[in-house]
Amino acid sequence: MSDRPPNRHRCRSNPRHAHPAGPPPAKEAQAAAGEQSDEEEEEEFDLITPEWRAFTHPRDHSLPDFTTVRERRVPDGTSDWLDSVVLVHRLREVSALTGFTRIEAPEWLPEDDGRTRKVAPLSRNPSTWVPCAELRGEGVFLALKEKQVAEWERRPAVRAREEVLKTAHQDWCLARRVEPRWPGIRYVLLHTLAHVLIRQFALECGYGASGIAERIYARSGPDPMSGILLYTAAPDSEGTLGGLVSLGRGDRLGPAIAQALEEAGLCSSDPMCAEHDPRVHARLHGAACHACLFAAETSCERGNHYLDRALLVETLADDKCAFRP
Repeated sequence: MSDRPPNRHRCRSNPRHAHPAGPPPAKEAQAAAGEQSDEEEEEEFDLITPEWRAFTHPRDHSLPDFTTVRERRVPDGTSDWLDSVVLVHRLREVSALTGFTRIEAPEWLPEDDGRTRKVAPLSRNPSTWVPCAELRGEGVFLALKEKQVAEWERRPAVRAREEVLKTAHQDWCLARRVEPRWPGIRYVLLHTLAHVLIRQFALECGYGASGIAERIYARSGPDPMSGILLYTAAPDSEGTLGGLVSLGRGDRLGPAIAQALEEAGLCSSDPMCAEHDPRVHARLHGAACHACLFAAETSCERGNHYLDRALLVETLADDKCAFRP
Protein backbone atom coordinates (compact mmCIF):
# COMPACT_ATOMS: atom_id res chain seq x y z
CA MET A 1 0.00 0.00 0.00
CA SER A 2 1.43 3.36 -0.98
CA ASP A 3 2.27 6.10 1.50
CA ARG A 4 0.30 9.28 1.73
CA PRO A 5 2.05 12.57 0.98
CA PRO A 6 3.67 14.47 3.86
CA ASN A 7 1.15 15.78 6.35
CA ARG A 8 1.06 19.51 6.95
CA HIS A 9 -0.16 20.65 10.33
CA ARG A 10 -2.03 23.90 10.03
CA CYS A 11 -1.82 26.35 12.90
CA ARG A 12 -1.91 23.48 15.41
CA SER A 13 1.87 22.94 15.29
CA ASN A 14 4.04 23.97 18.26
CA PRO A 15 5.10 27.63 17.88
CA ARG A 16 8.61 26.81 19.09
CA HIS A 17 9.10 24.95 15.85
CA ALA A 18 7.69 27.55 13.50
CA HIS A 19 8.38 31.28 13.47
CA PRO A 20 7.37 32.75 10.13
CA ALA A 21 7.56 36.46 9.45
CA GLY A 22 5.32 38.36 11.81
CA PRO A 23 3.80 37.19 15.11
CA PRO A 24 2.49 33.61 15.39
CA PRO A 25 -1.24 33.24 14.56
CA ALA A 26 -2.24 32.53 18.18
CA LYS A 27 -0.57 35.72 19.37
CA GLU A 28 -2.42 37.68 16.70
CA ALA A 29 -5.70 36.15 17.84
CA GLN A 30 -4.92 36.86 21.49
CA ALA A 31 -3.96 40.43 20.66
CA ALA A 32 -7.20 40.87 18.71
CA ALA A 33 -9.15 39.54 21.68
CA GLY A 34 -7.31 41.86 24.07
CA GLU A 35 -5.44 39.06 25.84
CA GLN A 36 -1.83 38.33 26.67
CA SER A 37 -0.09 35.15 25.61
CA ASP A 38 1.35 32.76 28.17
CA GLU A 39 4.83 31.65 27.12
CA GLU A 40 5.00 29.25 30.06
CA GLU A 41 2.24 27.07 28.63
CA GLU A 42 3.79 26.25 25.26
CA GLU A 43 3.50 22.54 25.96
CA GLU A 44 -0.30 22.86 26.01
CA PHE A 45 -0.56 25.36 23.16
CA ASP A 46 -4.19 26.19 22.42
CA LEU A 47 -5.18 27.94 19.21
CA ILE A 48 -8.92 27.27 19.16
CA THR A 49 -9.80 29.32 22.26
CA PRO A 50 -8.01 32.59 21.33
CA GLU A 51 -9.29 32.30 17.75
CA TRP A 52 -12.85 31.85 19.01
CA ARG A 53 -12.55 34.84 21.33
CA ALA A 54 -11.13 36.99 18.55
CA PHE A 55 -13.97 36.12 16.17
CA THR A 56 -16.68 36.58 18.80
CA HIS A 57 -15.26 39.82 20.20
CA PRO A 58 -17.88 42.60 19.88
CA ARG A 59 -15.53 45.03 18.12
CA ASP A 60 -14.11 44.76 14.64
CA HIS A 61 -10.41 44.12 14.11
CA SER A 62 -8.11 45.88 11.70
CA LEU A 63 -4.70 44.22 11.73
CA PRO A 64 -2.36 43.62 8.77
CA ASP A 65 -3.19 39.90 8.72
CA PHE A 66 -6.54 39.87 10.54
CA THR A 67 -9.38 42.17 9.48
CA THR A 68 -12.98 41.48 10.48
CA VAL A 69 -16.32 43.23 10.11
CA ARG A 70 -19.30 42.05 12.14
CA GLU A 71 -22.64 42.06 10.35
CA ARG A 72 -25.22 44.17 12.15
CA ARG A 73 -27.85 41.45 11.96
CA VAL A 74 -28.12 37.85 10.91
CA PRO A 75 -29.91 36.87 7.69
CA ASP A 76 -33.68 36.56 7.62
CA GLY A 77 -34.91 33.17 8.75
CA THR A 78 -31.84 32.38 10.86
CA SER A 79 -32.39 34.56 13.95
CA ASP A 80 -33.68 31.62 16.01
CA TRP A 81 -30.40 29.67 15.79
CA LEU A 82 -27.67 31.88 14.31
CA ASP A 83 -26.07 34.30 16.77
CA SER A 84 -23.65 36.32 14.63
CA VAL A 85 -21.93 36.57 11.26
CA VAL A 86 -18.40 37.96 10.92
CA LEU A 87 -16.86 38.81 7.57
CA VAL A 88 -13.13 38.10 7.64
CA HIS A 89 -11.59 40.27 4.95
CA ARG A 90 -8.03 39.24 5.81
CA LEU A 91 -6.66 36.21 7.59
CA ARG A 92 -3.36 34.36 7.68
CA GLU A 93 -2.81 30.62 7.95
CA VAL A 94 0.60 29.16 8.77
CA SER A 95 1.16 25.54 7.76
CA ALA A 96 4.11 23.72 9.35
CA LEU A 97 5.49 20.40 8.16
CA THR A 98 6.33 18.56 11.39
CA GLY A 99 6.59 14.92 10.37
CA PHE A 100 5.38 12.01 8.27
CA THR A 101 2.83 9.28 8.93
CA ARG A 102 1.73 6.21 6.97
CA ILE A 103 -1.83 5.53 5.87
CA GLU A 104 -3.65 7.70 8.44
CA ALA A 105 -3.05 11.45 8.55
CA PRO A 106 -2.70 12.94 12.05
CA GLU A 107 -5.72 15.24 11.77
CA TRP A 108 -7.92 12.23 11.02
CA LEU A 109 -7.33 10.84 14.50
CA PRO A 110 -9.78 11.71 17.28
CA GLU A 111 -7.38 14.12 19.01
CA ASP A 112 -4.10 15.81 18.15
CA ASP A 113 -2.11 13.84 20.67
CA GLY A 114 1.40 12.83 19.69
CA ARG A 115 1.54 10.20 22.39
CA THR A 116 -0.97 8.02 20.54
CA ARG A 117 0.54 8.50 17.10
CA LYS A 118 3.71 7.25 15.43
CA VAL A 119 5.24 10.09 13.46
CA ALA A 120 8.44 9.83 11.44
CA PRO A 121 10.69 12.84 12.15
CA LEU A 122 11.93 15.16 9.42
CA SER A 123 15.59 14.74 10.36
CA ARG A 124 17.80 12.27 12.16
CA ASN A 125 18.73 14.76 14.86
CA PRO A 126 16.25 16.94 16.77
CA SER A 127 15.76 20.21 14.89
CA THR A 128 14.96 23.68 16.19
CA TRP A 129 12.86 24.63 13.16
CA VAL A 130 10.50 23.13 10.61
CA PRO A 131 9.55 24.30 7.11
CA CYS A 132 6.47 26.54 7.05
CA ALA A 133 4.24 28.18 4.49
CA GLU A 134 2.24 31.36 4.96
CA LEU A 135 -1.15 31.55 3.28
CA ARG A 136 -3.40 34.59 3.18
CA GLY A 137 -7.06 34.71 2.38
CA GLU A 138 -10.59 35.57 3.45
CA GLY A 139 -13.54 33.88 5.07
CA VAL A 140 -16.91 33.92 6.80
CA PHE A 141 -17.39 33.08 10.47
CA LEU A 142 -20.76 31.87 11.79
CA ALA A 143 -21.54 31.58 15.50
CA LEU A 144 -24.58 29.60 16.61
CA LYS A 145 -26.72 30.45 19.62
CA GLU A 146 -25.48 28.51 22.62
CA LYS A 147 -28.92 28.08 24.19
CA GLN A 148 -30.38 26.41 21.10
CA VAL A 149 -27.36 24.13 20.64
CA ALA A 150 -27.35 23.10 24.31
CA GLU A 151 -31.08 22.33 24.23
CA TRP A 152 -30.60 20.27 21.08
CA GLU A 153 -27.80 18.27 22.74
CA ARG A 154 -30.15 17.30 25.59
CA ARG A 155 -32.83 15.79 23.37
CA PRO A 156 -33.33 12.05 24.03
CA ALA A 157 -33.22 11.26 20.32
CA VAL A 158 -29.93 13.15 19.90
CA ARG A 159 -28.39 11.34 22.87
CA ALA A 160 -29.46 8.00 21.40
CA ARG A 161 -27.91 8.93 18.07
CA GLU A 162 -24.73 9.97 19.85
CA GLU A 163 -24.44 6.54 21.47
CA VAL A 164 -24.64 4.92 18.03
CA LEU A 165 -21.87 7.16 16.69
CA LYS A 166 -19.74 6.75 19.83
CA THR A 167 -19.93 2.95 19.62
CA ALA A 168 -18.68 3.01 16.03
CA HIS A 169 -16.03 5.55 17.03
CA GLN A 170 -14.71 3.33 19.81
CA ASP A 171 -14.52 0.31 17.49
CA TRP A 172 -12.64 2.39 14.90
CA CYS A 173 -10.11 3.58 17.48
CA LEU A 174 -9.58 0.14 18.99
CA ALA A 175 -8.92 -1.33 15.54
CA ARG A 176 -6.11 1.22 15.11
CA ARG A 177 -4.86 0.98 18.68
CA VAL A 178 -5.45 4.63 19.50
CA GLU A 179 -7.13 6.03 22.56
CA PRO A 180 -10.82 6.80 21.90
CA ARG A 181 -11.38 10.55 22.18
CA TRP A 182 -14.92 11.37 21.15
CA PRO A 183 -15.11 14.99 19.89
CA GLY A 184 -18.74 15.35 20.97
CA ILE A 185 -22.07 15.39 19.21
CA ARG A 186 -21.83 19.18 18.95
CA TYR A 187 -18.73 18.79 16.79
CA VAL A 188 -20.50 16.38 14.44
CA LEU A 189 -23.36 18.85 14.02
CA LEU A 190 -21.11 21.83 13.28
CA HIS A 191 -18.85 19.77 11.03
CA THR A 192 -21.86 18.63 9.02
CA LEU A 193 -23.11 22.20 8.71
CA ALA A 194 -19.68 23.30 7.47
CA HIS A 195 -19.64 20.65 4.72
CA VAL A 196 -23.17 21.51 3.63
CA LEU A 197 -22.25 25.19 3.32
CA ILE A 198 -18.94 24.49 1.56
CA ARG A 199 -20.83 22.75 -1.23
CA GLN A 200 -23.30 25.61 -1.56
CA PHE A 201 -20.69 28.35 -1.30
CA ALA A 202 -18.65 26.74 -4.07
CA LEU A 203 -21.63 27.10 -6.41
CA GLU A 204 -22.10 30.78 -5.68
CA CYS A 205 -18.81 32.43 -4.72
CA GLY A 206 -16.57 31.38 -7.61
CA TYR A 207 -14.09 29.26 -5.65
CA GLY A 208 -13.85 25.53 -6.18
CA ALA A 209 -15.04 23.35 -3.29
CA SER A 210 -11.50 22.04 -2.83
CA GLY A 211 -10.29 25.61 -2.27
CA ILE A 212 -12.65 26.33 0.65
CA ALA A 213 -11.44 25.06 4.01
CA GLU A 214 -13.12 24.78 7.38
CA ARG A 215 -12.30 25.45 11.01
CA ILE A 216 -14.69 24.04 13.62
CA TYR A 217 -15.16 25.62 17.06
CA ALA A 218 -17.09 23.10 19.14
CA ARG A 219 -16.94 22.68 22.90
CA SER A 220 -19.48 22.09 25.65
CA GLY A 221 -19.06 22.78 29.34
CA PRO A 222 -18.39 25.97 31.30
CA ASP A 223 -16.64 27.73 28.38
CA PRO A 224 -18.70 26.57 25.38
CA MET A 225 -18.06 27.24 21.71
CA SER A 226 -20.31 26.64 18.72
CA GLY A 227 -19.19 28.14 15.45
CA ILE A 228 -17.56 27.50 12.10
CA LEU A 229 -15.11 29.39 9.92
CA LEU A 230 -15.19 28.81 6.17
CA TYR A 231 -12.22 30.36 4.44
CA THR A 232 -9.96 30.23 1.44
CA ALA A 233 -6.22 30.76 1.66
CA ALA A 234 -3.45 30.53 -0.91
CA PRO A 235 0.12 31.78 -1.36
CA ASP A 236 -0.99 33.88 -4.33
CA SER A 237 -3.75 36.46 -4.71
CA GLU A 238 -6.60 33.93 -5.03
CA GLY A 239 -7.45 34.31 -1.39
CA THR A 240 -8.11 38.04 -1.69
CA LEU A 241 -10.72 38.19 -4.44
CA GLY A 242 -13.59 38.87 -2.03
CA GLY A 243 -15.93 36.14 -3.25
CA LEU A 244 -16.44 34.53 0.15
CA VAL A 245 -16.80 37.81 2.01
CA SER A 246 -19.44 39.07 -0.40
CA LEU A 247 -21.37 35.83 0.05
CA GLY A 248 -21.38 36.37 3.81
CA ARG A 249 -23.54 39.49 3.58
CA GLY A 250 -27.15 39.10 4.68
CA ASP A 251 -28.83 39.47 1.31
CA ARG A 252 -26.83 36.52 -0.08
CA LEU A 253 -26.05 34.43 2.99
CA GLY A 254 -29.67 33.82 3.96
CA PRO A 255 -30.73 32.26 0.62
CA ALA A 256 -27.47 30.28 0.48
CA ILE A 257 -28.07 28.73 3.91
CA ALA A 258 -31.70 27.95 3.12
CA GLN A 259 -30.76 26.26 -0.16
CA ALA A 260 -27.94 24.29 1.46
CA LEU A 261 -30.19 22.94 4.21
CA GLU A 262 -32.91 22.02 1.75
CA GLU A 263 -30.52 20.06 -0.45
CA ALA A 264 -29.00 18.29 2.56
CA GLY A 265 -32.32 16.60 3.27
CA LEU A 266 -31.99 14.30 0.27
CA CYS A 267 -29.03 12.44 -1.18
CA SER A 268 -28.83 10.76 -4.56
CA SER A 269 -27.72 7.63 -2.69
CA ASP A 270 -30.78 7.58 -0.43
CA PRO A 271 -32.14 5.49 1.18
CA MET A 272 -28.81 3.69 1.46
CA CYS A 273 -27.03 6.81 2.70
CA ALA A 274 -29.74 7.85 5.16
CA GLU A 275 -29.98 4.33 6.62
CA HIS A 276 -26.23 3.82 6.99
CA ASP A 277 -25.33 2.29 10.35
CA PRO A 278 -21.76 3.27 11.31
CA ARG A 279 -21.52 0.37 13.76
CA VAL A 280 -21.60 -2.28 11.02
CA HIS A 281 -18.12 -1.54 9.69
CA ALA A 282 -16.90 0.81 12.45
CA ARG A 283 -17.21 4.00 10.42
CA LEU A 284 -16.80 7.53 11.73
CA HIS A 285 -19.78 8.95 9.86
CA GLY A 286 -23.50 8.39 9.88
CA ALA A 287 -25.74 9.56 7.04
CA ALA A 288 -22.96 10.88 4.81
CA CYS A 289 -21.31 9.87 1.54
CA HIS A 290 -19.51 11.24 -1.50
CA ALA A 291 -22.80 12.25 -3.09
CA CYS A 292 -23.94 14.54 -0.26
CA LEU A 293 -21.32 15.54 2.32
CA PHE A 294 -17.79 14.32 1.62
CA ALA A 295 -15.33 17.04 0.64
CA ALA A 296 -11.79 17.16 -0.69
CA GLU A 297 -8.96 16.43 1.75
CA THR A 298 -7.80 20.02 1.36
CA SER A 299 -11.15 21.23 2.70
CA CYS A 300 -11.92 18.88 5.59
CA GLU A 301 -9.93 19.03 8.83
CA ARG A 302 -11.05 15.50 9.80
CA GLY A 303 -10.72 13.53 6.59
CA ASN A 304 -14.51 13.29 6.06
CA HIS A 305 -15.05 11.77 9.49
CA TYR A 306 -17.62 12.86 12.09
CA LEU A 307 -20.40 13.74 9.64
CA ASP A 308 -24.10 12.96 9.88
CA ARG A 309 -26.93 14.62 7.95
CA ALA A 310 -29.49 13.25 10.41
CA LEU A 311 -28.20 15.63 13.08
CA LEU A 312 -28.68 18.70 10.91
CA VAL A 313 -31.83 18.10 8.87
CA GLU A 314 -34.59 15.52 8.59
CA THR A 315 -33.67 12.53 6.44
CA LEU A 316 -35.61 9.60 5.03
CA ALA A 317 -34.54 7.43 7.95
CA ASP A 318 -34.54 9.89 10.87
CA ASP A 319 -36.72 12.93 11.58
CA LYS A 320 -36.17 13.26 15.34
CA CYS A 321 -32.55 14.46 15.65
CA ALA A 322 -32.56 17.36 13.21
CA PHE A 323 -31.21 20.66 14.53
CA ARG A 324 -33.03 22.40 11.67
CA PRO A 325 -36.25 20.42 11.05
